[in-house]
Amino acid sequence: MITIPIILRTRSNSLATWVHRGTSDKLVVCLSGIGRVREQPPSYEFAFNATSGGKHSVLFIADPNRTWLNGSGLINNICEEVDTFQKECGTSRTIAAGHSMGGFSALVLPDFLKIDAVLAFAPQLSIHPDVVPDETRWEYYRNRIDAFRIKTVADHFNEDTTYTVISGSHRKEAAQRDRFPRMSNLRRYIVPDTHHNVPQKLKQLGILDKIFHAAIHNQPRKLRLMLEKDANAKLVL
Repeated sequence: MITIPIILRTRSNSLATWVHRGTSDKLVVCLSGIGRVREQPPSYEFAFNATSGGKHSVLFIADPNRTWLNGSGLINNICEEVDTFQKECGTSRTIAAGHSMGGFSALVLPDFLKIDAVLAFAPQLSIHPDVVPDETRWEYYRNRIDAFRIKTVADHFNEDTTYTVISGSHRKEAAQRDRFPRMSNLRRYIVPDTHHNVPQKLKQLGILDKIFHAAIHNQPRKLRLMLEKDANAKLVL
């Protein structure tokens, strides 16, 4: 098994980052979800997939407070970290990726800095009760947010970034999945017989690393055909 060298870069009460320096000119900004244990801060995710086995540079980002980018000054701090690492790596193409809260954050980030493409697995459109009143899964964390600086992803899309959203078909996902806007640069896929565990399902099918590869290398047709053939996913038109 390949060991991916990952170095802790920053750690504070509001932000943790790790880095992997690859050999390519591609950079993946990988944003973590809420993690598995409430009492522990989330760690980095998708180490092998985002680096393509160590080839690409990755900036891993985690929000210990699980604020969906609503923490005071958090977005500015993340942008500074990304900008600095982009310059260090001599990046020609930057991709943001994440699952759940990480996918939400990846979709918002291009409104604040240059991101070429986003790959989001089962992301929330919002956790604000006015936008998704029927969403109750993350109430514990939502109730701890003191101010909603990011109310909905829909406020932060742009025309230059390519967005790929892959969601599960379970009815509990509908509160988020079915509220996404329709845009020419946003491709949404629905994986059947899948709940919130979209990355796990794609990994089980043996295509998660290939999905990352296609997104990193700007191969939307290859990504679509793979999802349709190997995951029986449906493209939302």
